[in-house]
Amino acid sequence: MKTLILYESKRGSTQQYAEDIGKLVLADVMPLKKYKWKNLDEYDIIVFGGWVKGNAIQGVDDFLSHYDEIKEKAVIIFANGLSYPTTEGRDGLISGNILDLYHIRFYQLQGKFDFAKLGMIEKILVKSSVNRMQNDDNFTEEHKAQMLSLLTTKIDGYDQNGVNKIVAVINRIISGEAAK
Repeated sequence: MKTLILYESKRGSTQQYAEDIGKLVLADVMPLKKYKWKNLDEYDIIVFGGWVKGNAIQGVDDFLSHYDEIKEKAVIIFANGLSYPTTEGRDGLISGNILDLYHIRFYQLQGKFDFAKLGMIEKILVKSSVNRMQNDDNFTEEHKAQMLSLLTTKIDGYDQNGVNKIVAVINRIISGEAAK
């Protein structure tokens, strides 16, 4: 069985996850925008990774626009973002990106964040969000402090356990233990 991993990455976290998973399962790995869909018959397992902006998985709409071509294959989607993976966050990403309409496996991974590497507009948006949160009584002081720290502290939330889960599922599919 042959595996293809496609990804959409802006600052490198998603690409790193895709490449790391690809090395462990000997998959072909490439950016979604460079993939030629005519070669799809070569693959039995299709993985897509995208980064989260708001509650939207970037690139997932383009990927799922080819669902009719991949629906008979084992399909896995992972998304990484700033938030720590939780059941509620995972469920929100599934419903917010309409993933529950498809027969896929989905994994939420934590990403990286470095305020200093953001563009000017992104910095303004993040500062604005942090400021709004500081004045919102619905958030605890701990959450407010965590958000404020985003302006000065790099976050490297590489999720090795999440990678291991995805690799284990791919290996079970390859060995025939997991049903498509």
